[in-house]
Amino acid sequence: MNEVQALQQRLVAERGGSPVGRYQIIDDTLDDLMTRMGLSGQERFTPELQDRMAMTLARDAGLTAWEAGRLPNDTFAHNLSRIWAGLPADASNHSYYEGVAGNRARADWTQVMTALESVRTRP
Repeated sequence: MNEVQALQQRLVAERGGSPVGRYQIIDDTLDDLMTRMGLSGQERFTPELQDRMAMTLARDAGLTAWEAGRLPNDTFAHNLSRIWAGLPADASNHSYYEGVAGNRARADWTQVMTALESVRTRP
């Protein structure tokens, strides 16, 4: 993790930033996750650790309430879009961060709604 943080610092200095890993986590978010998850920096940036990080972020977006049916799909999707710039914020299909550092939604709102409904109704 320390090496990943050092790489991100270098990329921020050279390019203004660069998300890393399978969930494209930006430097500030990675720093925050390391603190919140109690990571020492000696951990390996494995797919499993990245999944744990993504689940932490999804819980921040209301995953637990959404799973319990207390948060509607559109609200959960909007919350997720505030974490992952590649998701649309709403039916406009624009990213919550549209145009910021080249961000744009890379998925369609209908696809996101269909995927969430599919997961929610899975036995």
